Amino acid sequence: MTRQEKADQVKNFLDDRFGLVDCFLKHKTDQEFLIAVMLSAQSNDKSVNKVTPILFDKYKDLAALSKANVDDVISIIKPVGLAKTKASHIIEASKIIVDKYDGQIPKDREVLMTLPGVGFKTSGVVLGELYNFPYLPVDTHVERVSKFLGLVDKSLRPEQIELKLEKLFKNSCLINTHRQLIMLGRTILTAKNPKLDELPFSWIKKS
Repeated sequence: MTRQEKADQVKNFLDDRFGLVDCFLKHKTDQEFLIAVMLSAQSNDKSVNKVTPILFDKYKDLAALSKANVDDVISIIKPVGLAKTKASHIIEASKIIVDKYDGQIPKDREVLMTLPGVGFKTSGVVLGELYNFPYLPVDTHVERVSKFLGLVDKSLRPEQIELKLEKLFKNSCLINTHRQLIMLGRTILTAKNPKLDELPFSWIKKS
């Protein structure tokens, strides 16, 4: 069985099981979403969704956040972890976007990645979610799931996996497929005790 055939079966299962999946990070504006994604690095959506309403209630936009006191921001975002580094990054990134891009999120991945705290995955999530760019960002869930299902080689890095998955799922809404794969990783193909009996794929050994 080819990887494309496996991917087609996986996509059918994802559509049947999860359908259209809502964005995991709560936000009201593009600016809020960028900051939320930056805060989610090495954290979880639940923690981020708890702190962002507090952060955005005090700092209404990037212009306000660019002038924020770093210690105050650290105290607000502490639950997400790496608070000192993230506070510095989101304040500095806010300054750059306000000063250089008139408060608009750059719609170029390479440009976006020049911002402090914005890497390959973060840029893909932001552009995919906000502007429907054809990216399928790879987090720990997507990496684990895609390797387990045999869609990509186990030696590949996240950036390489993304390119492979974008080709395999090119006929789908890639950002929703990204969310579906995360849901698969959170509910069925969990890191510990995966529920293999719930998978209908003939190439997966159940025992």
